[in-house]
Amino acid sequence: MEHHYGERIPMQRYFSAVRNMEQTVMFPSLLQGVSLEDQDDPAGVNSGMERSCDRDLYHYYTLLKSVKSTVESGLPPLNDKSLRSKEEEEEAKEKTDLEGLVRYHISGLYHVLAQLTSRANTVTSRYNEILGQINQNGISFRW
Repeated sequence: MEHHYGERIPMQRYFSAVRNMEQTVMFPSLLQGVSLEDQDDPAGVNSGMERSCDRDLYHYYTLLKSVKSTVESGLPPLNDKSLRSKEEEEEAKEKTDLEGLVRYHISGLYHVLAQLTSRANTVTSRYNEILGQINQNGISFRW
């Protein structure tokens, strides 16, 4: 595991990328119908996520904002009884290897944060491309 100061870096990168996306994307509706192109993912960071061609950039914009909000506020407690029994089973498993479970979940979290950070950066750059195309075509907005 990384040094304890480095553990926050993936979370900081994610929040920074989403904050940048939120500050850049002034008209989220421009993202509707625009597909996320996998060519923006040369390292294969997004290979484990759902097929990006099934979703548009607006979907990712709202997803990324929602995940950020959830991470900032925390998850609500679960009240489903069927989930409680699974939780109890997990608690028994956790007692056997807490350190291994922590490493496993932190590793998974870092992987997901890397994917989400990449998506936020892609949404931001594609939005800037859309604005550039609008400016080239001389389209102006009247309010």
